[in-house]
Amino acid sequence: MLFLFLAQVCVGINIVLYKGLISHINPILIMTVRFIFASLFMSILLFRDINQHHFRTSLDYKGWGILLVKGLGAGIAFNFILLSGLHYTDANSAGLITSLLPAVIICLNILLFRQKLTSRMSLSLLVSVAGLVLINWGVASNSGRNIIWGNFLVFIALIPDGLYYTLSKYYPLKMHPMLKVFWLNAVNVPFLIVIVFFLPKSLWGAIILHDWLMFLIIGINSGLFFILWQKGITNIDAAYAALSTAFMPVATVILAWVILNEGLTITKFIGMILVVFSIVVYARK
Repeated sequence: MLFLFLAQVCVGINIVLYKGLISHINPILIMTVRFIFASLFMSILLFRDINQHHFRTSLDYKGWGILLVKGLGAGIAFNFILLSGLHYTDANSAGLITSLLPAVIICLNILLFRQKLTSRMSLSLLVSVAGLVLINWGVASNSGRNIIWGNFLVFIALIPDGLYYTLSKYYPLKMHPMLKVFWLNAVNVPFLIVIVFFLPKSLWGAIILHDWLMFLIIGINSGLFFILWQKGITNIDAAYAALSTAFMPVATVILAWVILNEGLTITKFIGMILVVFSIVVYARK
């Protein structure tokens, strides 16, 4: 559980740092540097271990196709939509909304794989929706529609991310976990480099030394998340793994308050409680 909690802290740190970068750096540049640093970090960890079994894989064409879909879904698609949403909303709202991932996974399992909707799942979904409503309560009257649009984009980002977890359940990849993490990051790099080639070169001038430090932390955090998650789930069943995600909105809110000085309204606080409760309901045995 400690490993799983630390993995959620990594997510919270990245969301807060993303918010600090998106105000002056193009999201494509952020993703490109992030995935390059994450891939380099994972390759260093892999080559430190001389065990050749870690580099072996038995994937066929279908397996590589699933790896590509999972990598791009949880990579380019999730991060681009998340960064686009963070441009309009604050970090603590984004953290609260991304913690609705278990509810999104439930919906994807029902829609794509005909999973039966149980009363427990229904209750979890209803509480999640109530929490989402409270997170956005009063926003339209106070700050206009931009924040609601940003929150909506953050929520939409959960669909490709949830697809990654859904495919992981039904189509597990047969390779060493460290190698899997490397490929999930590395498959995004060629696509991003091609896109960056067509962007104005002047965009790189907006990146200062402080930003490169944040890029480095984000890249290492991205690799650490998968490592900590893999270590955690080897000794924990699925219910406890889902329960650990309840720690992420709390960690994000605290980090956003400490680093970005973002406050938390009473309605957002109640929304956070409901979101955490929905995860507890979903994970309850």
